Amino acid sequence: MFSEKKSKLKTEMCRLFVVFILIFETFYSCKEEAGDPNPYSDVLSSTPLSRIENYVGLESPDWASRIFNLDNYALDYVNELNRVDGFAESPSPAKDLNTFKSTLIDALNSQTGPVASLLKNKLLRIYVCENLGGSAVSGIVRKDGKSVGGFVILDANTLNRNADDWISYKENSTFQKGNIKIRIRIEEEKQNTKANALRYIVLHEFGHILSETEKIGPSFFSSKRSFANFEFYKEVWKSEKVSYLDDSTFTIRPQIRFYSESLSLEDNWEKIYPILSKTPFPTLYSAANADDFFADSFVSYVHVILEKKPWELEILKNDKPIFRMGNGIEKDTLTIQRKMIEKILFL
Repeated sequence: MFSEKKSKLKTEMCRLFVVFILIFETFYSCKEEAGDPNPYSDVLSSTPLSRIENYVGLESPDWASRIFNLDNYALDYVNELNRVDGFAESPSPAKDLNTFKSTLIDALNSQTGPVASLLKNKLLRIYVCENLGGSAVSGIVRKDGKSVGGFVILDANTLNRNADDWISYKENSTFQKGNIKIRIRIEEEKQNTKANALRYIVLHEFGHILSETEKIGPSFFSSKRSFANFEFYKEVWKSEKVSYLDDSTFTIRPQIRFYSESLSLEDNWEKIYPILSKTPFPTLYSAANADDFFADSFVSYVHVILEKKPWELEILKNDKPIFRMGNGIEKDTLTIQRKMIEKILFL
C-alpha cells in the first residue's frame, strides 16, 4: 500500500513537472514569437494609402491610369517613414512626370506571363517623386482587414540611369569612394536601358508587396514581428535585422548599410563578397534585412531564372577586375526559397 501511494505520489509529481515544463515552454515560445517592435506599423495603419477606398479605375488594363505624381497622402507617408528611419529628406513631386511615366510604362509593359498577371492584380498604384532618399519605397493596401495589394513610390532622379549604372550605383552606395569600386552587369548591351532599370526596381518593391499578400513573413501591420515560424527565413533570419550568420559566418553583415557610404571597400571587400558567395544570400542587398531577403530573392529569381538575364558583379582596382561573382539565387542553400517563389508565380 505504501509503495502504491509512493508510486502515485511520484506519478503526480511527474505530471506536475511536465505541466510546468509545458507552461514554461509555451510562455517562452510565445514571448519569442512576439518578435521585435515594428516601428512602421502605425505608419502603415494610419495612412489613407493603405485603404482600398482610395483606389479607383483598377479594372483598366492601362498602366497610365495607375501612375501618379506625388500627392499629399504619399508625401505624408514618406515623411513618416523617413522620420522613423532618422532621415532628413522630404520628397517633392517629379518635375518631368510625363517623360518618366512613358519610360515606366515601357518597363511595366515589358513584363509577360505570370509576373505581368501578378503586377496587374496586386500593384495598385505607382507614385513618382524626387528627393526620396533612396530608389523607391513600397506600401500595402488592405480591404476588410486583408492585404490585397500595394503601391510603390519611385524617385525619378535616382532612377534616371540605365540598368547597369543604376545597380552599380546602388551597390557602391554602401562604401566610401576610393581606388576600388564595384561594377554590376544585369543587361546585355542593347537592353541596358532606363526602362530596364525601372523594371528591376519595381520587381524588387513588388516583392515586398507579395511577401505581405502571400503571407511569406510576418505582417507589416503587426506591432511586433517575428520571423521564427516562417519557412522562407528558416536558419537565415532570427528577426528583421539579426541573422543567424552574424555571430560566425558573416560577422561584418550588420555594418552594411546601403546609401550610407560608411564602409571602406578597400579594407573590407574580402570580408564581404567571398563570404557572401558562400551564404544563402543571393545578393548583398538581400543580406540587408529579412524583408529585403525575400524582395531581392524574388527579383533575382525572375531576372536570372525566369528570364535568363545576366547578373555579374566585379570588384575593380584601378579599373582592373580583382574579384568576380554572380547572383546566388541558384544556390543549393536556396532550394526552399526558390520553390516558394515558384508557387507564387505558377499557382
